[in-house]
Formats: sequence, structure tokens, C-alpha cells
Amino acid sequence: MITKFTSQQQDLITSYQQKWRAISLSTERIDRKRALAVLEDVYNLYPEGHIMPEVIFFESPYAAFSAELIVATGNYNGLTDIEVSNQVASLQTLCGEGQVRSDLLWDLEANLSPTGLNPQISKEVWQILKKNLVDEVGSTIHEQLWEILWNWLNEKLCYELKDTPDAHTSFYENFIYSDSEWASYPGLLDFCINELNYQHDQEQWNVYQAVCIECGWWFIPTPTHYIICDRPTKLLLDDQDKLHADEEPAIQFADGFALYARHGEIYSTCFP
Repeated sequence: MITKFTSQQQDLITSYQQKWRAISLSTERIDRKRALAVLEDVYNLYPEGHIMPEVIFFESPYAAFSAELIVATGNYNGLTDIEVSNQVASLQTLCGEGQVRSDLLWDLEANLSPTGLNPQISKEVWQILKKNLVDEVGSTIHEQLWEILWNWLNEKLCYELKDTPDAHTSFYENFIYSDSEWASYPGLLDFCINELNYQHDQEQWNVYQAVCIECGWWFIPTPTHYIICDRPTKLLLDDQDKLHADEEPAIQFADGFALYARHGEIYSTCFP
């Protein structure tokens, strides 16, 4: 078990942090051709059905949530509350429980962390790695966006489904909770694989890092769809790596969805 770093390993931690921070906070448009190639690898490694799920690209997370609103509030005229409720519950909402979201991270972590099945590093080393290489900045931004969009969607659903409260409850229960942890660990895993000789499944690692690089934070796998939301076109942070801008959006997407923030506190939202 590894209990301490060499001086060279200690120095390399920063370079791995910078490498993956740049990827996490990139504002480059997702290359759809490269993303599709990666998703084919995801499906080949973790097939969830007889055919590969349909890949749907959105300009922003807002666009994806808007699409869910349209599906969830379809024409239910003539249906009973129970029928509407059952239809909503069966929707392929952003459930995000695909294999890539679990196995590509947790199988790797199971044989790495002190609490794993076959731990290879000490608790002290693990804490240093998590503090420096787990992407808390990207995770925080993802969660802030999710909370705002979920509140927006829930308000819309409350109104659109006000005559069918059971449908609203079913939709709520079948919608994903905010969980961005799967995309927070490539820096830590990259360091452990290349600098600590962590024993791993190479194919699994190749797919996992490719998803993080090519598909971004908003890759959501379901049994029938792979949903990808493009990166922001603008992302401004303060010296504490919190969303911040004066008199302009701190984060903005191609379709116009944007957030205004000061030092991490969001004070206004712009919907297209």
C-alpha cells in the first residue's frame, strides 16, 4: 500500500490538476463526430439493449430540460389521473443511471480508495489526492445549473400538470437527482494510473477519460438515449474559481441561456 509520495510525484500533482481543470472548464464546442465515436465505444463496452441508444445533442442544459417539459406535458386529454401518471412514470426522463455513470468510475475506485474492496493507497494519500485532483469547481458549477433548471422545470410542471397532480408526482420521482460526481474524478484516476501504477482495466479507463474529454459534464445516459449538452460559450470565474462577472453573464450557452453571478452567488438567470 502506498503511504506517501515521492518528491517527483508531489510535484506532478499540480500538472494533472491543471490538465483536467482546463478540460473541465473548456468553452470549446463539443465535436459531435468525435463524441459519437466515443459513445459507440461506451455502448460496445456496456450495451444496455439490443441497439445503441439514440444520441441527442442539445445546445445547453436548458434546452434538454425544455425538451423534457414538452414530453412530460403532452396531450393527456381524455385520460384518467392514473393513466396520465403511468405515462409520465414511463417516460425516458433524464434518469442518468447508465453503466457509464456507475461502472466507469466505481469499478476503478473499488480497488483504489481506502474504503474500496482492495485498497492500494492509504487514507492520508487518498485525502491529499481528493483535495487536489477531484474537480470540485466543475462539480459546483454543474450543481448550481442543475438546481436552477430543476426549480424552473418543477414550477412549469406544477402549472402544466395542475389538473393531474399524480402525474406531477410521478414525473418528479422519475427525474434524475443532481449527481455530477462521475465526471469529477478523471484527474485523480489519471494520476494514480500513470504515477502510482494503479492496476486497472485499460479499456474501461480509455472509455471513461474519453467521455470526460469529448462529452463534457452534461452527458446523461439512459437505456434509450444518450443525451449530451454542449459546453458554455462563456465561463468566467473569480480568483477563488467561483462564477463571477461584472455586468455580463458569468456563464452563457450558445442558445442564450445564461447565469449572472458574483463570487459564486447567482443573482439573475437569462432564459432564451
